[in-house]
Amino acid sequence: MPATSDSLQPQHRRLRLREVSDLDDNAFSGYLQDRFDHLVTAVIADAAGYLRPAQHDLLHAPGRLHDLRDALTFSEGDLQVAVERMTYRRDPRAARTSRQLRQVRTARHQVHRETAPLRRAEDRTRDAAAESTSTDTVTTTRSWLAHAYPARFTQLLAQAHVAAGLPARPLAKDIFDTIEEGWADGHLTAPSTPGVEQLLAKGVVAFRSAVADDVRDQNHRDPALRHPLLQRRWNTALEELVSLTVSVARASSPSALGALPSDFPGLPEEDAFKILNARRFLVAIWQRRAEHTRLIRQYAGTVTDRRRTAPDHELRSQALDAALDRLVAEHPAAAARILARLRPYATTDGRLEQAVFTPALRAQAKREVLADLAAIRRPDIVLPSAIAPRPVLAATAALAAR
Repeated sequence: MPATSDSLQPQHRRLRLREVSDLDDNAFSGYLQDRFDHLVTAVIADAAGYLRPAQHDLLHAPGRLHDLRDALTFSEGDLQVAVERMTYRRDPRAARTSRQLRQVRTARHQVHRETAPLRRAEDRTRDAAAESTSTDTVTTTRSWLAHAYPARFTQLLAQAHVAAGLPARPLAKDIFDTIEEGWADGHLTAPSTPGVEQLLAKGVVAFRSAVADDVRDQNHRDPALRHPLLQRRWNTALEELVSLTVSVARASSPSALGALPSDFPGLPEEDAFKILNARRFLVAIWQRRAEHTRLIRQYAGTVTDRRRTAPDHELRSQALDAALDRLVAEHPAAAARILARLRPYATTDGRLEQAVFTPALRAQAKREVLADLAAIRRPDIVLPSAIAPRPVLAATAALAAR
């Protein structure tokens, strides 16, 4: 007779793979949420075919797919290191663990396919506002011009904010600026707890050590690290930990373990386990980085959504347009060069369709045109052509496309 959830007491011990299927659906759902290592056990059991269909459906519920992918990624790396350790010690369990590793890899690829539509939907939602304002030649030209003259644009934007009666706020340079400004503006309501204050006060090395401790303890994560004001430092610390660990772990790259070096079987146990422990730690860092990436995207999306409904949104949009108008008026030839660079990729109405002007091509064109402007930005060089502020610029672009 299957054991009951009470007799198994999953909250007190880690179940064997076959025992997970003995949990009823309610107990299984609680088991998944209890601890990260329980989720890891469940995904390995699922990959091995031990779970009942109802349990499989609970594990693969849409709201859990991101966590499922994290657990599978961690499981894959953890099992690979386990196989390496067992092989080194000539442990007879290596063959069974190798089979589990293959099963988990298959499951991870499947979940990656399952989450692809979710990722695309999230990307469309996150980029909806940007798409509406940056997929035509005129708006893209104005945006790139601001990147070409960042100091002057920041000055013009501050003046426009003052003229509109708004507190000056520069455009965010990256996603972390967006998150930090969103918290300062009250769009993110996470409180500044003593734990957050302590982390903010730490030096670089002490903070990185705190992040390393969080990485090592998969089941008890430090909630303070998830605060909006700490995302930039958390990201930097995770990158530093990867950089410090890759060589010790003899990993093939910062994102893949790869095979162990050929001399590994003959290493003394102390040296061998130093490498194995570093490889396991690297896998745990990757799990944290995946979590961190999702979190900052959620934060940035929340800030963007709440700014759109803020009372000063329209005034800030008008101030931005005014600053860009002045920048175009000051640098008409540079704006014309950008517009000319974009025109071959545009439709007759000036739109830049992503299918033609792909993100990779867009990034390359932007790098090239900014480098071009930087190279010729000298008082003795006069660029040909001229370009007017936005209303005339739009008409110019339309005429040029005919």
